[in-house]
Amino acid sequence: MHLSDYISKDLILFLKERDKKSVLHCMIQEAGKAGKVPEEKKFRDAIEAREMIMSTGIGLGVAVPHAKTKAIPEFFIVLAILENPVDWDSLDKQPVRIVFLIGGPEERQTDYLKILSKIVLQIKNEERREKLLKAKNAEEVLTLFEQL
Repeated sequence: MHLSDYISKDLILFLKERDKKSVLHCMIQEAGKAGKVPEEKKFRDAIEAREMIMSTGIGLGVAVPHAKTKAIPEFFIVLAILENPVDWDSLDKQPVRIVFLIGGPEERQTDYLKILSKIVLQIKNEERREKLLKAKNAEEVLTLFEQL
């Protein structure tokens, strides 16, 4: 399993939004447009409910909001590179510039954990994070993940 299996060019976003809610809404909307989220409102509600339980800002300038619902048939990742640092109430209290939004089927917890662990493994690498932040287009970002 590779992260590039779940990331598509049309779901790599470069956003100028300045707050967490706007970033999430934009990412969810794009997932809906791409046909990944059949019930966009339910997915948005699930993402927001998850954020209320505990922030998905995992540190190192990265957040991994996620939700699994019965309506989503396959896992997907929307990746956003943020132009402006956004407060995410992260574990390390640092703002976020890279967001991996994960959606998937409710009953596949093991697959979800594998995807999450791959993301964490990749973002621990400072050089990779820097390359993501310097990427100019979706092709550059996709190439970074295809090399893994």
